[in-house]
Amino acid sequence: MNLKQLRKKVISSEPHEEKNISKVLTWLKKRKRLDKTKVKIISIKSLKDWSVEMNGNIFHKSKQFFSLKGVRTTNAYNREVKKWDQPLLFQKHGGILAIFVREKNGIIEFLLNARREPGDGNSELKLCPSFSATQSNMNLAHGGKKTQLTDLVLNNKNLICKTIHFEEGARFWKKPNQNLLIFLKKNQEKKIKGKNFIWLNLSQIKKLNIKKGILNPLLKQF
Repeated sequence: MNLKQLRKKVISSEPHEEKNISKVLTWLKKRKRLDKTKVKIISIKSLKDWSVEMNGNIFHKSKQFFSLKGVRTTNAYNREVKKWDQPLLFQKHGGILAIFVREKNGIIEFLLNARREPGDGNSELKLCPSFSATQSNMNLAHGGKKTQLTDLVLNNKNLICKTIHFEEGARFWKKPNQNLLIFLKKNQEKKIKGKNFIWLNLSQIKKLNIKKGILNPLLKQF
């Protein structure tokens, strides 16, 4: 399936899609209750595996993930001020964001993942792309396990489309993300394991988009 074919199928699918999202919201509340993640703010000096250089830059011991460096902007056109200084996030590698697509009973559905990031705090669990990882994650620079669905993403044979988007330039320095739409065949669905995954149609996703704090911003890039 290519992007043109997907668009046609989405249009023909829409009149027959389930529009109600009450079950989705109930499911998400349950996932929130079961999620035991705790986040608290601590000092930079207390961070494990992170260091501050003599010049003030902050970096991870692996030299991967992101680092924090200072940037000076001058002669800014059509901005509030002509020049300013600020810190920006630099990342050695970009990231991959992927959404799996399937066709079930003539309806196009998208696989989303309910997950929490540290900046979401202790009360938020957002619907995110099926797969979200930086190259540092995939290199296991954190010393942990692989991101769920890594093998399915890297060994995909049914790529619908691929685009490159850059993270917000007010916070990141030229960080590219690969955005992938991947068609999943029926015999591959058994590889989707984990209770935080959910298949939703486009009508449901659109309704969730106008709810506060439900969709992860990266999902909206698609």
